[in-house]
Amino acid sequence: MGVNDSESRKDSITSSTSSSHLDLELLQRLFVKYEPDLTIDSYEEAQGSGRGDNYTAALFRIALKGHTQPDGSSKKLKWEKSIICKRLPDCKIKREAFKSEALFRNEVVFYNTIMPVYVEFQRRRVEAAETGQPESGENRIFQAIPQCYLARDDLLVLEDLRVRSFTMPDRQAGLGPKQLEAVLVELARFHAVSLAYKRHHPVEFQKLTNALEEGIFSQANAEWYRKYYDVLTRNAIQMVRQTVPEKKDHLAKLETFLSNCFGHLVELVNRESELSVICHGDCWTNNILFRYDDEEAIAETCLVDFQLIRHGSLALDLAYLIYCCTDGSLRKKNLQQWLQTYHQQLVRSLRLLLGATFDEAFGSEKRLWELINEEFKVCARFGLGTAMDMLPISTCSSEEAPDLYASGTETAATPPELNVPPNELCRQKMTMLVLELIDGGML
Repeated sequence: MGVNDSESRKDSITSSTSSSHLDLELLQRLFVKYEPDLTIDSYEEAQGSGRGDNYTAALFRIALKGHTQPDGSSKKLKWEKSIICKRLPDCKIKREAFKSEALFRNEVVFYNTIMPVYVEFQRRRVEAAETGQPESGENRIFQAIPQCYLARDDLLVLEDLRVRSFTMPDRQAGLGPKQLEAVLVELARFHAVSLAYKRHHPVEFQKLTNALEEGIFSQANAEWYRKYYDVLTRNAIQMVRQTVPEKKDHLAKLETFLSNCFGHLVELVNRESELSVICHGDCWTNNILFRYDDEEAIAETCLVDFQLIRHGSLALDLAYLIYCCTDGSLRKKNLQQWLQTYHQQLVRSLRLLLGATFDEAFGSEKRLWELINEEFKVCARFGLGTAMDMLPISTCSSEEAPDLYASGTETAATPPELNVPPNELCRQKMTMLVLELIDGGML
């Protein structure tokens, strides 16, 4: 959709069902502070994600065009920029079905409150270390997020990472070992800030967590999601039964856990832990982007979509990522190495942020390793609960994926029926996951 100067001043991105308002005046205000001589003349909007890529918000890529006139010069220099606009779905039923308003507020809190606090805290702790040495790649602070230009209750304006050659991994293929390790390194850096900030500023950390709202797994949502999870659990049991009908003991244990699946997930999310942090909450393939160097090695990793951030065990993020995004055969070979990669980076980041008080906080690196393993064994079943939801979506084709942008105006009384038929790849992944957890004593 092309937008010219006059049209764009008429709420061109605003619809009758959305309060999101983006026009040239707002865009001008956002970017003139970075380039005082800038004038934005026009912009064009295109859908920013495809079917199966995003469900709780609508993404649009905005191409800005304008000019600068440095130092009052009469010569106009061409200026162009691409940004990502994230807003509440125009469709009212989608907003209500996905509880989008509450989730959107979480991400606004992340960009407006949590990250500024985290950035300043990391800066001060690194300065306090007074090493006199530049940060190495291993020890650098957490900053693996897009630049945020605006965050308010109905609208986010973010850096378009595609401009810097970031790409999203293949949703159906999942993550390979190198990709998974790169994400674990960034998660460790992110989690380390929580642990260190909580150690130095416990009252302030509590205020940050109090500003968040659990997006899905709260007891208040149990009735709302009852039918939705009935479908997920029925599908999961059917997939395993069809694939390994002879595993009757495994099926019995699966059915026992899934008889109160949502309740178990609520308990896991709400349990207190020495390793409780502000979690990403939704760390799966579509919320991860990579930039590769000339040798096709991962040069940089970026995490996006913080709508499901929560306060909980760091192992919730680990179980979600590992069990929803990797193949069972890869986990069999690499799981312990992945956890060691996470542990090693967590230690490096905590030593950077805590300094000499690391041992006082965690006893030793060995004890922290033991805590991570204990937490992961407890939270592994959270990976199963979320995989029931994510595997059908991540393994289906784009044509089979639910269409976020479908129209609808009625009021949602229950969560959406995604109606994604389980495919053969999904059945294989679900079965391998269930057998792995049960054989490993985690279910």
